[in-house]
Amino acid sequence: MYALETRRLSFLPILLPHALIQRPGHPPTLQIYSPKILPLRQAQKQFPGRIRKLLLRSSAPFQLRIGQRLLITSDHRVVSSKDRSIPRLKIRAGPAFGSGEHATTQLCLRYLTQLLLDHPKSGPTVLDLGCGSGILALASAKFGAHTLGWDLDPTAIQEAQRNAKVNRLTSRVLFQIKDALRAPLPKADLIVANLYDSLLLHLLPRLEKHRKAGTRLVLSGILQGQENTILRTSRKLGWKLQRRGRIGRWYCLQFQS
Repeated sequence: MYALETRRLSFLPILLPHALIQRPGHPPTLQIYSPKILPLRQAQKQFPGRIRKLLLRSSAPFQLRIGQRLLITSDHRVVSSKDRSIPRLKIRAGPAFGSGEHATTQLCLRYLTQLLLDHPKSGPTVLDLGCGSGILALASAKFGAHTLGWDLDPTAIQEAQRNAKVNRLTSRVLFQIKDALRAPLPKADLIVANLYDSLLLHLLPRLEKHRKAGTRLVLSGILQGQENTILRTSRKLGWKLQRRGRIGRWYCLQFQS
C-alpha cells in the first residue's frame, strides 16, 4: 500500500481512499491511498506532495464476540470451552484491512449477522464491496448466504481467498478484483460497503436498481461529521434509514428501500 501526503486541500471529489490527518500545532495533511503507485503519480499533478510506501505492522492475536451469534479469532487463538458452541470464524491478523478489531468492521458484523438471522429467504445473496480480508463476506457465508466480495487490491483478494480456505467456505463465497464504482453491480439481497465517505457518495447513485428490487444496504467507514452528508444523499435517492450505530468516532448506517 502507498500513500500520497500533501498539504494542498481540495473540495473536489477524490475517488481514491483518503483521510485528513490533523495534529495539534501542525497544518492538516491529506493522505491519499492506493495499492499501486501509478494512480498516486497521477494524483500528484493535482496534489503536490511525496509518495511513501506504508509499512504493515504485525497484529497481535485477537478475539471478538458478536453477542452469542459469532466468534472471530485469529487462526492460532485457542478458544475457551464456554465459547466452543458459538459459530467461529478464523481471520488471520494479516496484511489486509478487516481483522474485526476496527470499529467499522465490528458494527458491520453486528448488523450483518442480525439481518441474516432475520432474513425470510433461505440462502440470500450478499455483495461485499471493498472486502479487504473478506471478514464480512465470510461471516455472511457462515450464516448461509451466497456471497461475492470485491476489492481493488490484489493483496486483499489473496488474503480473503486464504481466509475462505481456512474456514472451509470456498463453495459459498467468491472474491474478485473489481472496481465497485465502474463494474456492473450484480443483484443482491444485501449489500455491505465498509469504505470511505467519498467512495460511498459515488456508490449510492449506482444502486437505484437494487433499491427498487428491495435490497438492504449497510454502509460504514463513516467518521463523525460525515454521516449527515451520507444521510442526505441516501434520502434524496429514496433510501430509508433503518438503523444507525456508532463506536467512538465511527458510524454504520443500515437502509432499506
